[in-house]
Amino acid sequence: MEKITELLEKLGFSKIEASVYIDLLKNSTLTGYQIAKNLNISRSSVYAALDKLYKKGIVFLLPGNTQVYKAESPSILINKMKNEFIETTELLEEKLKELETSTADERYFNIEGYDNIIIKIKQMLLSAKKEVYINTDFNLNIFAKELKEISDRGIRIIVFSFSKLETNELPIEIYAHEETNCLGKETRMMLVVDCERTLVADQGKHREEMLGTFTDNILMCSIISEHIHNDIYLLKLKNKYKNNLVTKDIKLNTILENR
Repeated sequence: MEKITELLEKLGFSKIEASVYIDLLKNSTLTGYQIAKNLNISRSSVYAALDKLYKKGIVFLLPGNTQVYKAESPSILINKMKNEFIETTELLEEKLKELETSTADERYFNIEGYDNIIIKIKQMLLSAKKEVYINTDFNLNIFAKELKEISDRGIRIIVFSFSKLETNELPIEIYAHEETNCLGKETRMMLVVDCERTLVADQGKHREEMLGTFTDNILMCSIISEHIHNDIYLLKLKNKYKNNLVTKDIKLNTILENR
């Protein structure tokens, strides 16, 4: 019974209210005096709890001279609470949006840790409305559920990788360097959603934790989007002409190139 009481408390019942409701379920109908006797608590506490439960429609008074109570059935009660929760959260969302000063504010958030980055990627994928661009060596099957859901909504998903990826027939357009096999190594993620939100994360050699940055800065979204597109263009040109077009004579001899 402790577990049931604990769960009811999480749904807003006080400990006494939970105990009273459970006692009524077990015994069909009871008076306040009988409940107090069963639970070994004061009648005043029981009647106070019954009054609150009655006002919430969780228990009922049966017709007659004696105050006999009956509990609402669990299935009806839980369904009622679910509906009330949905209505409350929807109303709260509307009210909170009214308090927002601006949705156009550009934000930057650092996200530390592999698990936190995975959670953020899933959230971003599910928020997509038109297109998703990805550059990664992550195992994309981690996001299979989210990718299928947004694909079913008609979202186009374009993925580039310098590594051979296991996709298990995921609903994506994949452009990958098949000759490079880095399976098991998850070192980078570049994600753009609707050209409005982007996440860049990597596992650097100089730190243990994966670190990422999320932003809805439009310039950063454009830069990352262009980067992913250019990687795909170069790969397609290489495949078309059967040769790497970025040859030594056109390189700039920069720090980036010489890493």
